[in-house]
Amino acid sequence: MAASPTYTYTFKVEPEMFRRALYFNTFGKQRIQSVIIAAMAVMGVGMLLANLVFHVEMTSVMQLCYIVIIAAVPLLLFSCEHSYRDYKKSPLADAVRSVSINEDWLKFKVAGGADSEKIEWRQVSAVFELAEFFIIYRDANLMVLLPKSAVAADELPKIRAVMRHNLGRGFHLRRIGQVAAA
Repeated sequence: MAASPTYTYTFKVEPEMFRRALYFNTFGKQRIQSVIIAAMAVMGVGMLLANLVFHVEMTSVMQLCYIVIIAAVPLLLFSCEHSYRDYKKSPLADAVRSVSINEDWLKFKVAGGADSEKIEWRQVSAVFELAEFFIIYRDANLMVLLPKSAVAADELPKIRAVMRHNLGRGFHLRRIGQVAAA
């Protein structure tokens, strides 16, 4: 039985790509969560307008509720921007990374850092394919980016097939602005 091929990619994660991944992680990963955030923000603004413009009397608890709701979205945006600025200033922004993908395992490495162990696909919680990159999640918060620009065009369908085969429903296609191709 022949060993399955290993695909290794070396790249840098540019700050703007990291920023897009942060926003996706915060607002796009769980679609229903984004809908709930938007609905709550609209509801909070509606309550504020009802209280201030239409003079609808509200208890102090209700006022506190809409203030917290309205403040939440800017806090989420601030959190993304703060993480982006921290990344941009850190040595990680210039670090060369590598990702190796095989039918049985993955391996991640940052140049100058400790060599990572091979992890089995069952240890990967999800992969999201976006228009410009893949986001590989080891858990709910630890993400590894793989830019599509680092992958040869003829290898894209192959690594996509490896991911889809190993993750099943854990592989998500979210190529916003592109027509999805299998």
